[in-house]
Amino acid sequence: MARIISFINYKGGVGKTTTTFHIGCGLAMFHNKRILFVDADPQTNLTFLCGNFANWQTQVDANGSIETLYRSFVEGTPFSIRTIIWGHPLNHAQLQHIDLIPSNITLLDIDLRLQATTKPSTTIREIAHTHLSQRSILANSLSEVLDEYDYILIDCPPNLYLATQNALYASDGYLVTLLPDFFSTIGVEFLDRRVSQLLRERSLAQQILDLSTITPIPFFLAFVRVNVTAARTQITPREQMAIVRGLPRSAGRCFDAITEDYKDIREAAERQNPVFIVSPGSQNSQNYRQMTDEFLRNFP
Repeated sequence: MARIISFINYKGGVGKTTTTFHIGCGLAMFHNKRILFVDADPQTNLTFLCGNFANWQTQVDANGSIETLYRSFVEGTPFSIRTIIWGHPLNHAQLQHIDLIPSNITLLDIDLRLQATTKPSTTIREIAHTHLSQRSILANSLSEVLDEYDYILIDCPPNLYLATQNALYASDGYLVTLLPDFFSTIGVEFLDRRVSQLLRERSLAQQILDLSTITPIPFFLAFVRVNVTAARTQITPREQMAIVRGLPRSAGRCFDAITEDYKDIREAAERQNPVFIVSPGSQNSQNYRQMTDEFLRNFP
């Protein structure tokens, strides 16, 4: 049965998509794992790392995207998640164990559409039911294919709105990607508090409805795009990483593996393949392989 892991941060540009993509590819290539990518971000960057625009357009026109899942919930129509799974989007023999649920820019207003399904509530049980139903759409749908994958990796949008909350409520754990700069340092505590609050709200709603409560899910943090000079981490990133590792809730939760700010990652993205294939001898090929191994140990 698959483990579902979300890659989150309320900030954009912090390597969520690149890390989701490379860890998923690493799990498939080096550990023979069956992977389902879920692109929950309307920017569709993970989708376009896996397939070109023309193929995406054909796939979405014929079968839909993750937006179709949420639209079906809003409209109250039957839906099978198998419909929107894009089988083997990556054109490489070593990546044939990877499938994708693509995204679509039409996902941008999903929060407004989901909120529009809220009905007036007169009891605490009705409030709890609405809370869970709006945030369990993805979890309920993914349950249909859990036995077909080893890992389901969700690339979340840079916010904590309903699409991200659906991902977190579906997840067995989550990974926060961080740039080792001042803003990431101050933001990680806010992110931790907000996610913890969301999961407490889920637990409370489950208790109100007499459901089995889900225990807190594990999380880890990974530093990416670290500035390195002459094979040595620059002073500012080193100091910022030390600050985060020293936070009470971060102790023992930061990956040892980091990725470095080299052009090999950008070149790999342009060629729509992981750095393991495009630049197999590069530093970040080694870095992401180490990060993949560490991911497997932390989310076995």
